[in-house]
Amino acid sequence: EAFVEEPKGSIIEMLQNSQIGEGEMGEIKNAFERAMEKADRLGKLSPEEMRRREEAEYIPMGRAIAERYLEHGHIRVLEEDVAKRGGDERAVVARAAASRLVEAIDLDGDGMQSRVGRALDGLRVLAIDKKDIIDRKSAKITGLVIGFDEERERTFRRESQRIERDERESLERIGISGDALGDINLEASQAWARIDADLRAQFSERLDPVKRELQDELAKP
Repeated sequence: EAFVEEPKGSIIEMLQNSQIGEGEMGEIKNAFERAMEKADRLGKLSPEEMRRREEAEYIPMGRAIAERYLEHGHIRVLEEDVAKRGGDERAVVARAAASRLVEAIDLDGDGMQSRVGRALDGLRVLAIDKKDIIDRKSAKITGLVIGFDEERERTFRRESQRIERDERESLERIGISGDALGDINLEASQAWARIDADLRAQFSERLDPVKRELQDELAKP
């Protein structure tokens, strides 16, 4: 009966007895020794140290996946990006991506409602086992975001005439009047910026606790 004889000696010895050139042999030997040193170091790590090491490696991956999703908005791509990872790595990546999506729920910038809706949709995919919790928090978050948007519009309509009058008076005091005034961009005025910032602060005070509660729930095993 045919059999295969087991190789004798170390891998380095076998390489030395092979036909590999001296330069290439040196590169392979160095790479092998580095890999063995790394394996030896990892073997000495405690489970907690191993967990922290994996998180340090995989958390940036998860956050990057979430950033890309916030830009493209395709749920299936988000699912595929996370599914490429296996085992413990996938769990860490999914939690990191979910954490980044919660961070994206804010009242800043244009397209606020669209961005928040996209983040919430992504969370339902990343933490499907906590969908009920996400749905409950989503109702509060969506109500606050819509409420802020509506209050912002009402305040702008109510204050626009006063802001325009104050802006024109300020310009006239520095010698700009008549046709030189032109149309005033009220939303770019300092007066509106202050009002807008106050409104955001008021609603953010109500939104932030809901986000923290959601982060805490998603962080649980």
